[in-house]
Amino acid sequence: MAYDNKGNNKGYGNKPYNNKNEESPKLPIGYLEGGYYTKKNDELVLKKEYIVEFPKEIAEVLSLDRNKNKRSQIRKFYEYTLRIQDLLRRKNGDFSIVEAELNRLIPYVTYANSRATVTQLFEDFIRKNVKNIQSEKDLVAFVKHFEAIVAYLPKEKN
Repeated sequence: MAYDNKGNNKGYGNKPYNNKNEESPKLPIGYLEGGYYTKKNDELVLKKEYIVEFPKEIAEVLSLDRNKNKRSQIRKFYEYTLRIQDLLRRKNGDFSIVEAELNRLIPYVTYANSRATVTQLFEDFIRKNVKNIQSEKDLVAFVKHFEAIVAYLPKEKN
C-alpha cells in the first residue's frame, strides 16, 4: 500500500494531508498491535511488515512536508537510537540501564515538533514505539524498523 500525493493512506482510512491545519496523517491502523514479532517454529521472528511495508508507507508520508521531517532531522533521532543500542551492548544487555535514555526520545521529539522541525506523525511514531519497547529484543526490532524508514526517505534536494 502507498500514500498518494495528497497523503491518503490507501486502505487505512486516513484523511488527506494538505498542510493547512487539517488533520494530519496517522500511523497505519493496526500499527504495532501485537508487537514487532510473530512466532515461527517456537521462535520469535521480526514481522516482515516492520521492515518492508510500514517503513515505506511512513517514509512516504513523512516526506510530504518538505519543510519538516527532513532526512537529516530524522537521522538525528535514528542515530540517538543507535547510541542507546550501543549503550545496551556495553552494559551487557541490562535493559533497565537504557530505559531512561530511551524515554528521553519523547521530550526530544515533542520539542522538535514544537519547533516545527518534525510533524505530529513523526512524534506519534516515536511515542508509540518507545511505549512498545519492553526488552532488549524490542529495542533491536525498533532499530531495524527505524533503519528501514530512514532508508526509504528520499534524498534532500539542495
